[in-house]
This record gives sequence, structure tokens and C-alpha cells, in this order.
Amino acid sequence: MSTLTKINRRQLILLLVMLVTSFFFLRRFVSFSLPTSAVLEERVQELQSLRSDLLVARKQAAERQEALQALQALAKPYWFASGQRALVDQEINKEFGKLLRQAQLPANQKIDLQRSKLPGMTHIQEVRIRLELRGVSMREVSRLLQEVHNCGDKLNWSYCRIEPDNPRQPKNVNLSARLTALVLGSEAVDFLNQAPAAETAAGDTVKGGAAL
Repeated sequence: MSTLTKINRRQLILLLVMLVTSFFFLRRFVSFSLPTSAVLEERVQELQSLRSDLLVARKQAAERQEALQALQALAKPYWFASGQRALVDQEINKEFGKLLRQAQLPANQKIDLQRSKLPGMTHIQEVRIRLELRGVSMREVSRLLQEVHNCGDKLNWSYCRIEPDNPRQPKNVNLSARLTALVLGSEAVDFLNQAPAAETAAGDTVKGGAAL
């Protein structure tokens, strides 16, 4: 019985030593700070401030996205420069040649392109398309007029003259025309193609190098 008592005392002493050691260890390396009402109130105010800032940021992002979409809609009549100047001119030449094929005009028609800056415009240039048709029928001319009309505002007539191919014995007609296409600079294209804000619904961006 005395032996059992000694063992219990030893275990009790060992337990007390462990508790004291644990207490000092926790006090030394672990800091306990129970949140007070003042601390909780401060945290709540911080969260409310962050929520207000987030709502303002979302509203600004939505307004900015609406403005960007409005600019993208205004830019639809323009040709988008997607690379070097020579490449853009080649694309315009290619697309206008496609238009002539859709009008069922002879494939050997010569297209002349000239680009010029518009006064007071930094990011917009004008491409002038010169077209000369000889000995074509009025049906072919009407198809050409319809194809240009289908392009909407991407192509605009600046000059068009139709006359008989032979004043004495006309069989077909000759057509001399000038058309214009507006080209947006690469910086303007990059601005319009920027990614929408993450908080707003992502819409389709305007694609560079859009067809006439």
C-alpha cells in the first residue's frame, strides 16, 4: 500500500511539473489575446470599408466597360490595322478583290490603293481605292453597286462615273470609281481589344483585321 502511494505521489509530482512547464512554454511562445468588443468593432468597420470600396470599384469597372462597348460599336465602320502598313493594304486589296468576285466581275481588274492621313486625326487614316472597269455590262455594274452597298459604312463612294464604252455603237459601259475606307491605327485597335474587367460580364472584343 505504501508502495502504491509513493507511485501515485510520483505521478502527481510529474504531472504538476509538466503542467507548470507547459504553462510557461505557452506563455513564452504562444500569445493569447481574446478579442474585445472594441477590436471586433474595428474589424467590422474595416470589412464594411472594404466592401464599400469593392462596390465602388465594380461600378466604375461596369461604367468603363459600357463606355468601351460604345466605342467598339462606333468603330464598326472602320478597317482595323492588325499589323504593318503593307500587310493592312494587302488585306484591303484582297478583300476588295473578293468583293469584285462576288459581283462576278472579271478577275483581271486593277485595284489601286492610296493611303493618306486625315487632318487633325491621330489614329485614323483614309485608304482610297481606285477602280477602272472597261467594257462591262450594266448588270455587272449593278452587282458591284449592290456588293458595295452590302458593306455598309465600311466602304464609301467618293466618285463614280459610268459612260458608254463606244459613244456611237455602245454595247457595254466603262466605270471609273473612287471609294474610301477608314483605317484605325494599331494603338486604337489595342485599346478597343483590351480585356474586359473581371467583375463585369465578358463580351466579345472587336477583332483586328476585320473584313471590309
